[in-house]
Amino acid sequence: MTLIRVSMSDSPSVSSTRCWKALAALAILLAIARVTASYRHTSEAFDEPCHVSAGLELLDHHTYTLDPVHPPLSRLAIGLPLYLAGERYPRLTTEESAQPNYNVVGNHILYDDGHYLRNLILARVALLPFLLIASVLVFAWARREFGDVAAFISVLIFTTTPIVLALSSIAYSDLVTATTQCAALFAFTIWLDNRSWRSTLLLGGAIGLALMSKLTSFMFLPAAAAAIVACRGMMTREPIAKTIACGWKQLSAAAVIAIIALWSGYGFSVGRVQDGMGISPQQMPSFQHFPAPVAKAARAMVLNDWFIPAPAFLRGVANAWVLNKTSPSAYLMGQSKPGGWWYFFLAGLIFKSPLPLLLLGAAGLYSVAILGRAQKWSALAPAVCTLAILIITMPVKYNAGLRHVLVVFPLIAIGAGCGGAFLWRMEGNQRKWARSALVILLLWQGFETIRAQSDFISYFNELAGRDPSQVLVAGCDLDCGQDLFRLSDELRSRQISQFNLAVWSSADVNRMGLPEFQIPQPYQPVTGWLAISARAQRLGEVLHERYPPNSFAWLQSYHPVAKVGHTIRLYYIPAKTASRQP
Repeated sequence: MTLIRVSMSDSPSVSSTRCWKALAALAILLAIARVTASYRHTSEAFDEPCHVSAGLELLDHHTYTLDPVHPPLSRLAIGLPLYLAGERYPRLTTEESAQPNYNVVGNHILYDDGHYLRNLILARVALLPFLLIASVLVFAWARREFGDVAAFISVLIFTTTPIVLALSSIAYSDLVTATTQCAALFAFTIWLDNRSWRSTLLLGGAIGLALMSKLTSFMFLPAAAAAIVACRGMMTREPIAKTIACGWKQLSAAAVIAIIALWSGYGFSVGRVQDGMGISPQQMPSFQHFPAPVAKAARAMVLNDWFIPAPAFLRGVANAWVLNKTSPSAYLMGQSKPGGWWYFFLAGLIFKSPLPLLLLGAAGLYSVAILGRAQKWSALAPAVCTLAILIITMPVKYNAGLRHVLVVFPLIAIGAGCGGAFLWRMEGNQRKWARSALVILLLWQGFETIRAQSDFISYFNELAGRDPSQVLVAGCDLDCGQDLFRLSDELRSRQISQFNLAVWSSADVNRMGLPEFQIPQPYQPVTGWLAISARAQRLGEVLHERYPPNSFAWLQSYHPVAKVGHTIRLYYIPAKTASRQP
């Protein structure tokens, strides 16, 4: 049996530390430059008008009614640059005001003043600070546990992972969520290691920001924290009950801080249940999707019209609960299924992660075991957090994209940094081969991020095959409506003056520089030019309409003339052949 020898010493000089920090900073700046370069050819992603309108409503009207299903931190961040540039909540027509739609309101904000691209970019640049903060967190956590080399490799891997760049380049809530959740888990690990009032204040603030970002924090943080505590208990032989008993006062203080921070996101609002929830005793729902005690309490709240803090938060929680319980249809591996699959997020992670990220992450986990670092329980914290989050999502029935578990990517990147440092420090006969393997993996990671170019959204690794739409297509895993700019350029270059349009997009397609178009109907073959996106072809989703999934099956008899971006196929159907289709 070959003995693997690895140098455990990691006491770099000041100059060496500065060098690694400088290299990490360069990687971060390069990622920011790539993200900003993608703005002009990445057209409006489907949920961007929603986040823009919710942010401007909160900043301008100090209300939060358009889409309260997400807490407001990311919306405030997205709306702030627009608000500072002079954009305000639009004046709606009487018909629009009767039942405001967040996409309609968001498109008014983006388009009406004639500065569509400027406004879209302003909304997107709000995420750049969060990309910077997330990268710094990855560096700090990896450096704390594994040293400077690991910290640099972690940042390099994180900032070249396409899904991270994708959700840094569109005005979505997921990067904000991943950043704040990662910060909360890091703060909890530090607090367990050093239970001081300073670490308690940091923990409370970090948890509060995570709760202000997305309701998934109410699932992910407790599950991951329990996994960390269990890991610590196994490594230190300290009973879990003793750990909790010793820190319950500080945990209570952190909880109070987090609750106050969450409430502050809603402007410390208070209100009546009936107004806040938009329901009355005469129109009260059955609450059939809630557990019996919760349903009974909800009915009492409505009938007695309780006075509560942050009613928009309560409404968001109720909407999210019902959305999950209704088991909306999900798509995976060419199949559509109500409620999705227990392994949906795990499958997405396997197909959309660069393989070097996964391989280095596995090497990091292996190194923690064989180097005896398992005696330092905190070295396992990123790995157990990842495992806990993937397990807690298995019963979730809302499988709408890998972006909902984006927080696992900084955690895996930290493990990948550990694996990279393990290969770098290996001694003896294995040193040359280990360092060669590390160089190959890092070059492979570089190749993967270059292969994604600036179309980060549609990236899949080699396991997905030539047609990733057979694997995943929804939830911004492939088709997020991002290729309309490219479609406009393609049609203009071909001098096409009229065509049929079947794409999944929330954009105002009449103001996207497209020639005259018609929307095809389900099961009805068309003639002439047809542009159809992957989501429309696979799931039958066209603009805001939902056709049956096989609505465009008749296209299987034709081959596309061109592929526009990675999501739109351009067909030409002659009149004679179309007339012979059933």
